[in-house]
Amino acid sequence: MSDEAKVQEKTEKIDVKELVKQAHAVGNVFSRYTYGINKIYITLIKDKKLPLGSYVFVLDEDNLPIVYQIASPEYYRYGYDFEKRLIAHGRASKDESHTYDCIGILVGKLYQDGRIEPPKYPVIPLSEVYSCPPKLIELVTEPNTPYKVKIGIDPLTSQPVHIDLRPLIRQGLLISGAQGTGKTTALLTLITRSLEAYNNLHFMILDWTGEFQPLSSLNDKGFKVCSMSWDKFITGLKMDDPESTLHLIEEEDPRAKTGAPRDVVFAALLLCKKGKKYPTKQNVKDQVKNQTSRDPKTIQTAINIVDYADCIPTEEPKKVYGKKELLDRIRENNILIIDFTRTEDINVPDDIEVKKRMGAFLAKCIWEEATQKKDFGCIIVSDEAHRIAPEKFYGGEMDIVWLRLATEGGRNGCPLWLVARRLSLVSKAVTTELQQNFICFNVEDVDRKRIIEDLGETFASLLGALPPGEAIVKSASGFKIPGQVTHVKFDKVMEPSSVKYGLEERFKPVDESKAKASGANDN
Repeated sequence: MSDEAKVQEKTEKIDVKELVKQAHAVGNVFSRYTYGINKIYITLIKDKKLPLGSYVFVLDEDNLPIVYQIASPEYYRYGYDFEKRLIAHGRASKDESHTYDCIGILVGKLYQDGRIEPPKYPVIPLSEVYSCPPKLIELVTEPNTPYKVKIGIDPLTSQPVHIDLRPLIRQGLLISGAQGTGKTTALLTLITRSLEAYNNLHFMILDWTGEFQPLSSLNDKGFKVCSMSWDKFITGLKMDDPESTLHLIEEEDPRAKTGAPRDVVFAALLLCKKGKKYPTKQNVKDQVKNQTSRDPKTIQTAINIVDYADCIPTEEPKKVYGKKELLDRIRENNILIIDFTRTEDINVPDDIEVKKRMGAFLAKCIWEEATQKKDFGCIIVSDEAHRIAPEKFYGGEMDIVWLRLATEGGRNGCPLWLVARRLSLVSKAVTTELQQNFICFNVEDVDRKRIIEDLGETFASLLGALPPGEAIVKSASGFKIPGQVTHVKFDKVMEPSSVKYGLEERFKPVDESKAKASGANDN
């Protein structure tokens, strides 16, 4: 029997009708006019309260539960003008005739065989509302799959929260939240637990801030983790991306920024790539000289630019780290970390534009391999999403490879897992594709507006004010119910690198002896 069949058999043994008998009534469905299916209005019994995101159910005519998730809880009380005046005079009324009301958003109807489907008929008026017992919550949230990943607990029920790994591979993932809310910690947990669920996974992580280095500790657990400096692949970038090479030249020589000499040098670099010749000084100058239709002065200036450029080597490097070397490293390791915080080659400028091109170059290598070979897969992970996929008004142009990965990467075995600190600064074309699986921590107001635009008011109403480490998780098919939204307090498997170096570690007491010596020298 397969693992999935065993999981399904376990679910079928649970008697749902017996399970709902353990539940306690907390209120009734009450509406002034109509009673529907997708949304119900609930009034609770006096002294009962339901927190945002909790689960309740009403019984259908066949005594099976229709489960709803709580949104927009609020107190209702009719107010009078004279009460406002009493408050102004410090004599507020002590009348406690208010009610605790909330909205229930449909999760689905749970059948005896474990299926969850939308009910066919609306809720009966004034139906009793019951609080879901823990086992019932597990049935409607935990996916029936052997490849499920425990990401944390539901802070309301303390129930463990699992998500199906396969939709994360098939559809990609977006994580968003303000700084310090726990985005990177959650991603470290997700990567680690995903490997534990299926240890043949391969990740390439574009580490822009050095936060993913703690993953190297997974070597002690039998996984293979390799960290490489980003400039290790600069030789391959120069060979395959003439625009990046030209940008390196521009950083050294202002003459290469505009004008005819720039066009001549760029054409020469393109011809080197087309002819599969490494762009050494001699090869580039040969291609410059072949452009006989150009003015001799322009040709000479272009040659001078090439001679002056330190980024163009005199001889072809002994080892070119390009697509083949990258793919070999990925196949040899579970996790390949490309560290953009350290540059080992002193001749390579620490330039953000070149780093962006490097990230796109590496992503293209994986995209090309995954689309051509069905036995290759790699999850591409990146934080600082605004660097590689900026919105049009922010941060320059976005390479088309990021949109391809967001839209088609999953079905081709190279999904994109993206972390966005400021969602409003990231390309909407990319984020909307990845929001089928969305982990949302506490966000700024401007980013909340973006979430409302993308996912609607109902999802945004569940966010509330989340403490650090807690998020609202939405998945199109990662939970048992398609499109389900769950409140999660993420497990902390490991912490980002920067956590070790906080206020007390960075800021030491003033060195009095050196301060006095410096003062004496100044005098």
